[in-house]
Amino acid sequence: MKKILIGIAVTVGVLVLSFVLVMASVFAGMKKPEDGLELPGGARAVLDGYVAVFFIPTPNSGLVLVDAGNDPSGAAILAELKRRNVGPEAVKAIFLTHGHPDHTSAAHLFPAAKVLIFEGDKGIAEGTASAQGPLPKMMGVQKEHIAKITDVLKDGEVVDIDGLSVKPYLIPGHTAGSGAFLVNGVLYLGDSAAGQSDGAIRGAPWVFSDSTEVNVASVRALAKRLKSENAEVKALAFAHSGPFMSSDALFTF
Repeated sequence: MKKILIGIAVTVGVLVLSFVLVMASVFAGMKKPEDGLELPGGARAVLDGYVAVFFIPTPNSGLVLVDAGNDPSGAAILAELKRRNVGPEAVKAIFLTHGHPDHTSAAHLFPAAKVLIFEGDKGIAEGTASAQGPLPKMMGVQKEHIAKITDVLKDGEVVDIDGLSVKPYLIPGHTAGSGAFLVNGVLYLGDSAAGQSDGAIRGAPWVFSDSTEVNVASVRALAKRLKSENAEVKALAFAHSGPFMSSDALFTF
């Protein structure tokens, strides 16, 4: 029995150490995110643990969120609304960069808001389908983090929310329905890219992604597309790292 217990302890220890090493490799070298950082167009980054939620003001005094955080209670999001002296009704729409639970959790707190995502991730966000990345697939559906999707996005089709124009781009790879959003010159990339402390960007980590090869190809294709559209990109915003106040790194990725 003693040998069995020792064997179990060693196995658990190896698994824990392996997980720690994987997480360290995922986040090592990233630019540190900053809570409350202001972005072009009046946007503001609010940290919910290890993930950022972005608040974007609309011309008609409403708010649009990019992602809905990891906390089902929405403590960080609600605190930001309180800081602005507004309630949940001020949130007119939530644009989800993808369906993983650390991006969808507080969406249920805003029943009057539109919740938008690309078709490929609708099932993941709503808990009717499992994510395909190695670790997300292992974790399965987490019911406490699901979101009710009201609208499915179309690639390149601008969405007007309370006078604010949001242009969505489909960039599969991290997940099938991963998207980026261009709003007021800021490109919100979710987990599909992250900013490094050396000024470069990296693609999505393999342990959370469907395909890193497709992810990298999608981000590079997006850069070419934005260039061909003569799109004004003043800043790059990422879910798990600090933003870049320039788009240079995207076009050299």
